[in-house]
Amino acid sequence: MPGTFPPSLQLLRKNGTFIENCTMDLRSIFRSDRLSPEWTYTADGMLWRLFCARGGRLVGECRDQEKKTATFFCLDERTGLPLWKNLTLDEAWWVGIEAVIGETLILHTYAKPDMPQHRGIRAFDVATGTLRWRNDESTFWFSLDDRLFAYRDLFEKRVGYECDLSSGAVLRTFEDTMDELGALRANASGNQDLDGVVLPEPFNRESSSAELQLLCDKALRGAVPAGTIDVVQSKDVVAFSYYLSARQERNEKPAFENHLCVFRSPGGVRLFSGVISENLAFPVPDTFFIRGSRLLFLKNQQSLVSLRLWQS
Repeated sequence: MPGTFPPSLQLLRKNGTFIENCTMDLRSIFRSDRLSPEWTYTADGMLWRLFCARGGRLVGECRDQEKKTATFFCLDERTGLPLWKNLTLDEAWWVGIEAVIGETLILHTYAKPDMPQHRGIRAFDVATGTLRWRNDESTFWFSLDDRLFAYRDLFEKRVGYECDLSSGAVLRTFEDTMDELGALRANASGNQDLDGVVLPEPFNRESSSAELQLLCDKALRGAVPAGTIDVVQSKDVVAFSYYLSARQERNEKPAFENHLCVFRSPGGVRLFSGVISENLAFPVPDTFFIRGSRLLFLKNQQSLVSLRLWQS
């Protein structure tokens, strides 16, 4: 098909004798650079949130809107196999992931259904999914090293607590002032392990290099995206995610497709390209990222897919 090869290969195609002798080698090179999914994990519901954990683990939250249930799972990032899954609480819907701190998964419940205020802490072992401890009255605030800090709103004041992360035991109580906790919070640990993680950023054409602009145009193939284009770069890989408006019959609600395109740079070899989600009511951000040697993306809001970018 015209236009499907880089300019250098188009020139070779005009020389029938040369291309006839070289076609097999060139095509084998391109095939070796194409990426196929290393593994796919399909959840029992909509993949709602995903957190990176130590030891090459991925902790996820999925929701079933019809059954009004939230379940949790943990994957081995190398294989995509679950270490455990279908973790539920006695409150099946009004619950969510607060943080993944070291080897501990923190879940929260809510003060009241339909109210945004978190209340209650459930701490689970990331490797096994077993409950370590729970506190139904306090609210998670932040963590620092091996300590968890929480608070409880009383009638006229807020009381702070310093707890042991592994056991939940209260180490100190702050009743008179929370000033010390405010200072500690400035050095708080993140809510997940982002070591080796490269998150996407909005693509800015004006501040991007000429090569990046060309790769973006190559990904779009003349299409006009709906909303922001996201890009992630790591080593010699560049990946773009963008949305296109899907063709709809008149009077139907708008729908969008999420496209992902991965290139090897320099050179612009297309490693992966395709529609990863369809029939979306609106564009959804943060559907892909790179961690270590893998690019992970969300497919149709229910599956997590791994592409192995490098072998080491």
